[in-house]
Amino acid sequence: MLDESTSFTTGYLDAFTSLRVDRSSGQPALHQPIVLLWAIARARQGKQRLISWHASKEELSALLAHHGRPGSTPAPEFPFTALHRSPLWTLEGVPGEVPQARGSSLRSWLDEHNPKGGLEKDLHELLARSRKFGEKAVCHLLQTYFADAQWQDILLDVGLRTEPFHGFGPAPYVPIGTVFANRDALAAANVHRPLQAGIWGKQKEDAKSIVVSGGYEDDEDLGTEIIYTGQGGMTEGRHTHHQELTRGNAALVNSAASGTPVRVIRGAGDHSPYAPAHGLRYDGLYRVEDYWSERRAVDDLRIWRFRLRAVDGETSLLGTDGETVNFPTLVPLPLPTTPEAVAEPDPGQRPDRRTAITQRLVRSTRRAQRVKELHDYTCQVCGIRISTPTGAYAEAAHIRPLGRPHDGPDRMDNILCLCPNHHVAFDFGMLTIGDDGSLYERGTLGGALPRLRTVAGHSIDPAYLAYHRKHHEE
Repeated sequence: MLDESTSFTTGYLDAFTSLRVDRSSGQPALHQPIVLLWAIARARQGKQRLISWHASKEELSALLAHHGRPGSTPAPEFPFTALHRSPLWTLEGVPGEVPQARGSSLRSWLDEHNPKGGLEKDLHELLARSRKFGEKAVCHLLQTYFADAQWQDILLDVGLRTEPFHGFGPAPYVPIGTVFANRDALAAANVHRPLQAGIWGKQKEDAKSIVVSGGYEDDEDLGTEIIYTGQGGMTEGRHTHHQELTRGNAALVNSAASGTPVRVIRGAGDHSPYAPAHGLRYDGLYRVEDYWSERRAVDDLRIWRFRLRAVDGETSLLGTDGETVNFPTLVPLPLPTTPEAVAEPDPGQRPDRRTAITQRLVRSTRRAQRVKELHDYTCQVCGIRISTPTGAYAEAAHIRPLGRPHDGPDRMDNILCLCPNHHVAFDFGMLTIGDDGSLYERGTLGGALPRLRTVAGHSIDPAYLAYHRKHHEE
């Protein structure tokens, strides 16, 4: 088995970023990096490692003409031979030493001897087998030599992509934990295109990415969970007017509805223990689990808040010093097994917490199940009871949500029994409930709504209903 140790792969990655290229213009010459990207694409596609000069020169010439520095001459003979001085490239069929000549003399020599060139054998095999290493290798080349160019164009032309990136999900060839120097570099890599806005997304589509950089004092970064403040409402760094549910804020709401994950980028600074020491770091995919509006205590201005949670296995574990840190980890408690264990807690008691690496909310499903049983799985809004082959189905909706920063209690008087449609409408604020049980609907489920259905043994605390209305005032 080919060695994939850290030192082995790091040696190759270092070689990718330390090519001997001309920098006399102030920018690195791109001929060798372009040929390497082309060769990596061949490895990823399962193509033959070595290819003759005659078979490759036209294709390489076209790539160099398209992606080389403006004003440079597309001369594939130079990178085809010069790369063999690095540990990355092999030339076979060469009689003696490769001549140091350039231009027409070197082209004549190559045309006469037609040597074969390609990646070093172990490197080619590693790239062909390891998607993760291939992603790192390509990213190292692009960041080092193409920081100011659109990555998508070169990826498509060399064959590392077959279709354009639509903007959603992981950005191509950007491993989690990649650090970018500035917003321009983020945009070139298609990680986050706006050069100033913190949200990449339009009002009529899902959000693609957000940047967490301490621009809003209300943000909370808990690692795998982020309480993010929407955009707008600021003038010269101060809150001066209400935020609106438009533009990027609306896009994040769309993501909450669709479940489409959002890329999270953290900027450097002391605003978060999970921020990088410098630059902007891509930290993986998060889902928008909840959103609401609230009034700031200091000025009564409305802001929009979004709770995002990391997608398992798609999140960075890096701290400010670049070392691995422990994000909050769920440690489940056993469910209660006796009637006494289901009894209501004292008023105001918060849900149980148990210390693992950090504290994480532990939700009880027993009280939610009891509420559904009391209502015989019938929706308290529309009166529909859904039957399935395995029994009736209904959903329990916490009125004041359990997660941060709401910290609602896991009590029966904070739980509703709803059908799936009205659960979604309630969570999105399209359905609200008055203290007297009156129902107010902004959505399109249709029809005049009666009062909230009630049963003996299950009462609702009006304080939780008022909290829900307050956070969905728009």
